[in-house]
Amino acid sequence: MEAVAAHIRQLQQKIQLLVKKHRQLEKAHQKLEVKLQQAMEEQAALKQELEVLRLQNSILKASQQQLSEEERKSMEKKLHGFIQEVDRCIALLSR
Repeated sequence: MEAVAAHIRQLQQKIQLLVKKHRQLEKAHQKLEVKLQQAMEEQAALKQELEVLRLQNSILKASQQQLSEEERKSMEKKLHGFIQEVDRCIALLSR
């Protein structure tokens, strides 16, 4: 009978160890989720900053007239889009 009781105690200890490890893994997982979210937010901010820098670079090239034909057309397209957005904003404000 003692052998059965000892076996049950061993099983209980193993179960407790597994539960403890599971909790530790859950905490680690939550920390990783937070880090992932932060990294994604940082990536989005860096992407936006990159776009601003690219636009500034295009403007600098345009001001120095160093644009290729393709770059000039791209810049004109972006400027046209900005103008349309400003026009839409003005129309909304004038209502």
